Amino acid sequence: MHSLMQDIRYGFRGLAKTPGFVAVVVISLALGIGANSTIFSVLNAILYRPLPYDHPERLMVLWETAPGHPDWRVPPPIAELEDFKHHNTVFDDIALTSNTVTSSISGTGQPDPIRMQYVTPTFFNVLQVGPILGRVFVQKDLHENSQTIVISHAYWKRRFHSDPSVLGKTFTIQGITSTIVGVMPAGFSPFYGDHIDLWWPINPYEDRYIRRDDHWLMPIARMKPGVSIEQAQRQMDVVAKRLEAAYPKTNKGVGERLVPLQKELFGEMGKTLYPLFGAVTFVLLIACVNVANLFQSRTETRRKEYAVRAALGAGRSRLVRQMLTESALLALAGGALGVGLTIAGIALFRTLAGDFPNAQSINLDSRVLLFTLTVSLCTAFLFGLMPAIQASRADLNLALQKGDRRTSTASRGYSRHVLAVAEVALAMVLLVGAGLMIRSVLSLQQTDPGFDPKQVLTMQVQLPAGGKYVENIPGSEMGRLSPLVPAFYKQLMERIDAIPGVQSAGFVSNLPTYGGAERGFTIEGRPAPPEDQRPWAGSYIVSPGFFQALTIPLLRGRYLDEHDVKDRQWSVVISQKFAQRYFPNENPLGHQITVRGAGDSEAGQQPRQIVGVVGDIANYGVQQEALPFMYFSYLQQPDLFFGGSIEQQLHQTLLLRTPPGFTGGNAQLVAAVKKAVTALDADQPVTDVMTMQDALADSISDSRFYMRLMGLFAAVAALLAAMGIYGVISYFVTQRTHEIGIRMALGAQPGRIIGMVSGLGLKLAAFGVVIGAGMAFGLTRLISRFLYGVKATDPVTYGLVAICLVGIAWLACYLPARRAARVDPIIALRED
Repeated sequence: MHSLMQDIRYGFRGLAKTPGFVAVVVISLALGIGANSTIFSVLNAILYRPLPYDHPERLMVLWETAPGHPDWRVPPPIAELEDFKHHNTVFDDIALTSNTVTSSISGTGQPDPIRMQYVTPTFFNVLQVGPILGRVFVQKDLHENSQTIVISHAYWKRRFHSDPSVLGKTFTIQGITSTIVGVMPAGFSPFYGDHIDLWWPINPYEDRYIRRDDHWLMPIARMKPGVSIEQAQRQMDVVAKRLEAAYPKTNKGVGERLVPLQKELFGEMGKTLYPLFGAVTFVLLIACVNVANLFQSRTETRRKEYAVRAALGAGRSRLVRQMLTESALLALAGGALGVGLTIAGIALFRTLAGDFPNAQSINLDSRVLLFTLTVSLCTAFLFGLMPAIQASRADLNLALQKGDRRTSTASRGYSRHVLAVAEVALAMVLLVGAGLMIRSVLSLQQTDPGFDPKQVLTMQVQLPAGGKYVENIPGSEMGRLSPLVPAFYKQLMERIDAIPGVQSAGFVSNLPTYGGAERGFTIEGRPAPPEDQRPWAGSYIVSPGFFQALTIPLLRGRYLDEHDVKDRQWSVVISQKFAQRYFPNENPLGHQITVRGAGDSEAGQQPRQIVGVVGDIANYGVQQEALPFMYFSYLQQPDLFFGGSIEQQLHQTLLLRTPPGFTGGNAQLVAAVKKAVTALDADQPVTDVMTMQDALADSISDSRFYMRLMGLFAAVAALLAAMGIYGVISYFVTQRTHEIGIRMALGAQPGRIIGMVSGLGLKLAAFGVVIGAGMAFGLTRLISRFLYGVKATDPVTYGLVAICLVGIAWLACYLPARRAARVDPIIALRED
């Protein structure tokens, strides 16, 4: 211990004599360690940290797999919940939950938009999370006349100012008077990091949920203690066989798959985060190589000191330990600064991440700090070991000889050159990755979405699935849509069309780029395929002005219009891709298709005549290939719907196109639309206001996010590589000052000296670029899933990055080369 403390004191004294060296090393290491710790903190929050529930490893998600398509999955029908409970011995309980849905609260003044989840009463018990106020749901809450809700801590704080007497307060949701019975703890927001305002109980045993093709709630199961996933899966396989025998029409070939809840929520994120972690590992390696080069140079200048210490009795192990102690001190200092950079990096990540899952749970915890410490000590070993071994081999006789620097640096100069080449090669890999991401995002931004997004403002209106708009038929599995719904939207569009500055307007059931409801269909006059082989296409419910508002081109026939009403022949407009796939050699106009969606009643499954063909648009985002699509008029919809499928009739996105040069401003349009909605129903809010251009930008937000991160890491790598080349060339100039003086004394011009010095740096950079290109050729395939419109082997990107790196290398060489060209020959010759 005494000798260790002596080494630490000696290390501090030695480092204090070279503050410039210490600053460069600490900053280099901090950049590498900080980048690694930032991405590790994300991995920790998303993949490594257990979910905040009791025994989260026992929580499973149940999925249903399609016949012949084991990778395709949907939530099991709600009706199968009782089957799962009755036929298993491996689960303590099973609950159902929906994705996050939007709604609004009325009866409290201004309508309040909310985000909610439908859950079965046992939901909170399955997660084993209790309220901080009141209670959670019980069976009696399922009676229609006693609607209860549980609210989140954030909503309790925001809306009710943490009022402890909130229990028992009532307001109207989905047209039903609802009573608050509980408040959940802070931070409880299952499952995707979404902020949830409240939970609404549903009764899975109601008649409207008895259909076995109604897939919209996800089962969450808690396994019994001691039960393995394999055991539970085997039992669910048996349950699937029983269901297939009992319900062959809907369950033939259908399987049941168990997935751990954490894997279900965040498993796919690993495919995104691990390539990023690989990128920051490269940054750290570059930093270590850079520091190793600096240490070699420092060791070279201290060879006499080490030789004298060896001559006085210091063993090789003691010299190595002393050097490693100095390395550890610098690494720990770099780690300490890296912690500060990690804090800043986490904040930057949250800013850039947008709606990244669970982003708010990313923080600096004990595991991240331990990771930072471990990485710091490992880097000390990586960059300090080789210089330490070289220092321990110092020879006193050689060190005391005149001109020893020139006679002993050949092998060490070679090793420094190798390290510089390695830095450039690693930087080449990261810069190629960043370049590919940049080109991919540029390609996405230039992709034609199939319509003109400029001058289009979007906003959403959602009528409640209850009250005067929807009647849940007692003793039936169906809900009846009131005539008030199409009347509301018809009158709303009339009022919007009259707003000054609105050139055209329409609405759609789902905002383009966000996908649409997929429905099976059959073509009249052709043999009906088996149900499991029925063709599918995406679909929107639209108003007559939808196509004009987005300027979607009409290729054949006509658009839907106000004459497409319920008592006339039902119509459908199809996309070009639909026509090409299902009518490749004939005119589709006049043909009839029958749509057979899971939630459609018999009245909704009547033939629709194809009246028009429109151009393909980016229904699923510009990064995905256009798929077959169908467009239905909101005026030609059935009255009866099964289960939750009625929601698509109630939730509409408004689209308002303004003329070029419109100066009224979007705020004025939004205010006018809100006034129109309030005039028709004062309890309905207008939400999610954005331009169509913003919606398109949002559809590529993931690609843009990874581009920014890769670009940031690549910039750090390029900076470190430039520092490495600068250090090598500076040391080269220092060691060759005498030789340069001789050359200049013999008549060498400054330009020739600059060329000689810069040539070395460019040669090292060229070697690094070639090696790095080979590495990038293999490694960039790992990010191919993020690329669009560009291949992982794109030669243009490789060429531009190579030119960029060589240019950076030349700049790094220029200052030491210029200094070399200014050497005074007399002073240089007098040096030895």
